[in-house]
Amino acid sequence: MHQYLCNHELHPGETVYLDRDQAHHALNVLHLDHEEIRLIYNGRAWYALGFKDGKDFAAEVLREDPRNNELPVHVTLCMALIRREKMELVLQKAAELGVSRIVPFVSSRCVVKEKKDRSERQVQRWQSILEEASNQCKRNRVPVLEPTVDIKDLGQYLGTDGFVGYENVFGEKPMLGEALQGNDTTVVIGPEGGFSVKEIEDLEAAGYRTVSFGSRILRAETAAIYALSVIGDDAERRQH
Repeated sequence: MHQYLCNHELHPGETVYLDRDQAHHALNVLHLDHEEIRLIYNGRAWYALGFKDGKDFAAEVLREDPRNNELPVHVTLCMALIRREKMELVLQKAAELGVSRIVPFVSSRCVVKEKKDRSERQVQRWQSILEEASNQCKRNRVPVLEPTVDIKDLGQYLGTDGFVGYENVFGEKPMLGEALQGNDTTVVIGPEGGFSVKEIEDLEAAGYRTVSFGSRILRAETAAIYALSVIGDDAERRQH
């Protein structure tokens, strides 16, 4: 069953029309017609009967889907800017793994720098990746994408739990999975070049705790996927 994001509240018996890109996907990619689809808006999901209407694609809302496919915790990923294809991979997998919010940031060792002349197009592409990934895995919500900030501003995104993965603390600090406690977790992942000692000190002063991701040094994109997998597994295990 395919899923699409709506921009307004839904009601049984209502007929809604997908936007141009969604209609193209339904009609020309999937060739859907008189098939059940799933629509989401503001955390709620609905079953609907999708059908071709001329050049448009419409859907009759049938009934609400009671399933909530979100994690039972709020997870914020603060992700340093990394190379384009790797950043897009992180966004896709973060959405699939249940992240609630993503905060891109710039630090001293970022290879990639934000370019104002293409930032709007980049954000649109990132948002599209998050929406597609969320629909693919049948989430009830699309992760919130915050504007890119400087590393010194990450204190404002600290949850009740806040962690930063740091390769130099293996054997000295706990593994991420051992340190998890609350239901509002923020994890900070550095760039390809890692963090400077001063940046780690500043993050600790802001309330973040350094944790280990293991004895091996992970690539930035791998570290993000690993951290979100650990957080999600811990949250669902505690729920059950």
